[in-house]
Amino acid sequence: MGEASPSRFKLAAVVLSVAVAGLLIIQAYTIRSLRSAESRMAVVEARQSKVRDTIDGEVAKMRQAAALAEAERDKSLEAVRDEVDQARRQAQGVAGKVKEEALKSVDQLASRVDVSESKLEQQQEAGARVATEITGLKQAATSAQSNITSVSTEVRQVRTDVANTQGRLERTIADLKRTTGDLGLMSGLIATNAREVDALKQLGDRTYTEFTLYKRKEPIKLADVSIVLKKADVKSSRYTLELQVDDHKIEKKDKSANEPLQFYVGGSRQPHELVVNQVGKDQIVGYLAAPKAPVAR
Repeated sequence: MGEASPSRFKLAAVVLSVAVAGLLIIQAYTIRSLRSAESRMAVVEARQSKVRDTIDGEVAKMRQAAALAEAERDKSLEAVRDEVDQARRQAQGVAGKVKEEALKSVDQLASRVDVSESKLEQQQEAGARVATEITGLKQAATSAQSNITSVSTEVRQVRTDVANTQGRLERTIADLKRTTGDLGLMSGLIATNAREVDALKQLGDRTYTEFTLYKRKEPIKLADVSIVLKKADVKSSRYTLELQVDDHKIEKKDKSANEPLQFYVGGSRQPHELVVNQVGKDQIVGYLAAPKAPVAR
């Protein structure tokens, strides 16, 4: 026990010495850091002071420039006020002269207002009448244009109908045939039905008279001849008839449908032609074709 106590004391002394040395080192480092920080702070403060001086100088310049600008502005405003006052005075003088001249003009105009008003009323009334007439003319023009349009439509339709009719007529005539008549003469165009007869009528080469003839004793007057039907055979489609021409009787016996019967009338050099298209019971249906302008033989 007596030997161990001095050893512990020595160990504690060594530890204490090391701790003190460490504290001294830390204190020295701290002092150095503080001094470095103080140096940097001094530099920063010097810079801040320089910046403040610069800013103060610029602010002073700006204040001086603002003061100069304000002075110039006040001077300009004063000049403008002077010009406005001068212009107002001149305007008042001119206004007085203008007012005086205007009053004279008013007196002169007043003497003409009554006449002008009466003329204006007359012109307005005339204008109203003209406007009414123009409206009527416009309505009439619109109605006329409508009528013209309607008539144009009708004309186009009529032209179309005429063209169609002409086309049908030309086709019908193209279908008609010529044949040798019972006198051995070449006939004109032969129609076999009412439509073809109408086509020949429109062609206008001859005068065509259609008929329906019944069997009887007394003759029937047809154009410039008289006809008596003697016989009509439905089965064979043949017939017999008697013509009375220029106080002469001509018998056409046992003739067939659509065969041209030829005979001369009144000294004409062109024969009449009678064509029967249908043979019924005791009746025949056909037409008589006569030359339009007889020529002396």
